[in-house]
Amino acid sequence: MKYMTKEWYETCQKTDCYFSLKVSKQAESFSEDYFKTLYKKEEAAWLKSQEEMSNLSIEEIYPYEFIAENIDGSPLEPEEFEKAKKEYFEMREQAWLEYDDNRPVFDPEQEKKTFKQALRYNIKWLKTNLPDEILRNVADIRVLALDRASAAIKKEITAFCKANNKVMKSALEAYWKEHKKRFRHNEPSFLEMFNFHDCIVISCRKKGTDLIITLDNSGGFTNINQIVFKNCIIMKQDKPLYGAWWLYDEIYFSDRGYEIHALLLGKSGNELLDFIVDVTDVEYKTDGI
Repeated sequence: MKYMTKEWYETCQKTDCYFSLKVSKQAESFSEDYFKTLYKKEEAAWLKSQEEMSNLSIEEIYPYEFIAENIDGSPLEPEEFEKAKKEYFEMREQAWLEYDDNRPVFDPEQEKKTFKQALRYNIKWLKTNLPDEILRNVADIRVLALDRASAAIKKEITAFCKANNKVMKSALEAYWKEHKKRFRHNEPSFLEMFNFHDCIVISCRKKGTDLIITLDNSGGFTNINQIVFKNCIIMKQDKPLYGAWWLYDEIYFSDRGYEIHALLLGKSGNELLDFIVDVTDVEYKTDGI
């Protein structure tokens, strides 16, 4: 990947952690009493929300009206909307059949453990992802992990996230500008359907000179379940792709045809994988064919 690199993806994960932050004067200095009081308050709110969720009716969870749009608020393409709608109602019908047997049971003690685990995860994430110049000014990382910050810290985190968001958007805009220029007068026929974001790789195997990738497309916006990379040369593959989650891709011309770069999230969910192939063409197989 030249634009949507592993480093770029990591930056993307640090663009919104200021959204839920609330300014607290008490967060300006360390106070064990404040942390304990805040912890009890947030734990109680968590328990209440989980109890309310356990009492939701199936109609509230899966309303009959279907609404879907892109992350930026723009409408889905008609084909994507119809596919998403079909999948939603299939999932809704299945949920109706299974709901009574799988209705979540509210267990306050288990939820308290879940809340504590979430706090530990948030603390670890903050320590790993916030820059040292911000962390050294945080009076109590536990309080920050409970979404409370001094006005100064919130300002710093907001600026940090917005700078990352600018970097994220800049790379995307640069790639698509180059992409449109590159393929303006010579777009390959496979390009229009090359959209595998959120698909999961089921298998990756060689067949003669071709490489065949089979996908679980239930989480994506495509009916393609198999990609055939014709006369494929694997230029880079960090690890086996089985179970990996397809994130982003870039496509370029090559001497043989096309150079295709993909960034995937490994099966464990903890490792990003680069996958680059050189091919003469790309073919597809779709659901039901």
